[in-house]
Amino acid sequence: MKPVRTNNFDLLKELVKTRFKLRYNNSILGLLWVLMKPLLNFTILYFIFTAFRTGPKDPAYAANLFSGLIIYYLFQEGVIFGMNSLLDMANIILKINFPRQIAVWSSIVMAMINFSINFFVIILITLVTGFVPNFLGVFYFGVIIAVILGLVYAITLFLSIIFVRVRDLTNIMELFFQLMFWASAIFYNLDDMNGNTGALIRLNPIAVLIDAARKSFIKGQIEHVPSVAVIALVVIGLIFLGRCFFNRNIKKIAEYF
Repeated sequence: MKPVRTNNFDLLKELVKTRFKLRYNNSILGLLWVLMKPLLNFTILYFIFTAFRTGPKDPAYAANLFSGLIIYYLFQEGVIFGMNSLLDMANIILKINFPRQIAVWSSIVMAMINFSINFFVIILITLVTGFVPNFLGVFYFGVIIAVILGLVYAITLFLSIIFVRVRDLTNIMELFFQLMFWASAIFYNLDDMNGNTGALIRLNPIAVLIDAARKSFIKGQIEHVPSVAVIALVVIGLIFLGRCFFNRNIKKIAEYF
């Protein structure tokens, strides 16, 4: 008889495979859409902000822009996939008894796979532009990505339950992510933002994490350490609260499917 952990891991793999098949089964380009979305946005933003850019050009601007995009999409897709995870798996949940959090984990794994595919493009851009990451920068980058994944997990523990009951959450999150996109330091550096606007943007944890992540990977700079540490502690607390909320409400959601 397989241990419970092994069974859960096998189930997680099967759920991830199922989600990928359902998502890309009838798509002509299939997994290429994973690359198409950030690449198209990157092309548009790169053209706009370089065409009207004054002053000396930053040779790492392309790498900064694309890395900011895919880190943001990791957060956005993780939250959206996770929010829909229970509803998407309603038929399985009603028929099979398994830890329901695995459904949430499978959505986060999907977002992480998408991120990993796009991550190779960052490596190519950094090699072409001559920026070679150092070990400490890569390690710090990995820590930041782990914090983002932890934040996604914490958020989706709440939203996956709430969304089963409140379907309008889709429209609310669409507006939320539109606002977050422009407030997350994707196509600009936090160092360039001054005054009240800069202070407000620095309150956005995603903006801080994106800025710290791309500086660490592309330039080997270790920045925003106190802020990242505080965000990590908050994320740990949110995960604890999220698990309590999830476990308390998960048995009551079947009637809303």
